[in-house]
Amino acid sequence: MKVCGIDNIEEIFAFETNRVARIHTFRYGIFYRILQVIILIYLVYSIINSELYLKKELPVPGAIRTTLKEPENCRVRIFYYENKYNTSSYTTGMNATSLSNNCFFNASSNVTSILPKSYIAGIENYTVMVEHSIRGSATSIALRSGVMDGELMSFDGKSLRTITNATRMISNPNADGDIFTVQELLTAAGANLYSPSTAPGADKSENESYRSSGIVIIIVIEYRNAPYKTDVISYKYLPRIIDGNEYKVLESVYNATDGSYTILDRHGIRFIFQQHGSIGEFDLITLLTSIVASFALFGGAKIIVEAIMLNLSTNRQNYKDAKYKHLDRDLDLDLEK
Repeated sequence: MKVCGIDNIEEIFAFETNRVARIHTFRYGIFYRILQVIILIYLVYSIINSELYLKKELPVPGAIRTTLKEPENCRVRIFYYENKYNTSSYTTGMNATSLSNNCFFNASSNVTSILPKSYIAGIENYTVMVEHSIRGSATSIALRSGVMDGELMSFDGKSLRTITNATRMISNPNADGDIFTVQELLTAAGANLYSPSTAPGADKSENESYRSSGIVIIIVIEYRNAPYKTDVISYKYLPRIIDGNEYKVLESVYNATDGSYTILDRHGIRFIFQQHGSIGEFDLITLLTSIVASFALFGGAKIIVEAIMLNLSTNRQNYKDAKYKHLDRDLDLDLEK
């Protein structure tokens, strides 16, 4: 049929489909089905275990609030140790007109040590309360720690404590966050205040400890969906000691009575909290996309079986004849014309 100058108009609207050769052989047929079952089990496991039905994103860091509380009935707060001085009084002039004037601190002159090294007694028994929150940008997730379950992990991956609303009530019925002792966090990070400090500024000749030089601990709060629960978010505290770091704060206090400055050199424990992880909520399009992408693996089963049949089987020539249709040379030439 010729329409509008186009010969054989039926060819334009013809429907094309692939030709399939069905080979009845029990040996390869059962092998093919076994491969399909294995792939199907793997796909279901991957979708559930890897939570491929969730629309995931990195959590947007929210607020982190920490407070420190001394132990109850704490009477002795500071004790002195060693014949060593880290608090000094610097006498300076107050009528300076240039940077070289004595009103700027000069530790090489007019220095009077006024206090030996001292420590806060029982710092390990102090408690730290941590409250934090997150939200999503592509999802509707917005939660605070008080409505999530958590877990304190040790530096070697072991679980030290599970945190739920029930355990929070045991620590303090009125607490807004998770309560830990300083010792609990130090143990989780693998830190020992009596160990020799590895900080470059530590006094190696006197084997200065972390209790003296100070220490820095990074605590990552990792968020993720609870297993097999699409609407539940949980978190883990992952403490790690930063080897080679010390922590100190210098503070100058002006003494109006004699025009001197008192320099307070404080060393201590610094906890740094960082939020990380992956959160998500159920999304049908994400699930369908994962299923379609996963089913491409079924083509792998067919490729494996065909490769064995066409190359390793004793009847491979018969299988090739069934799969491929060979045209003679004359017919090929006609088709080229």
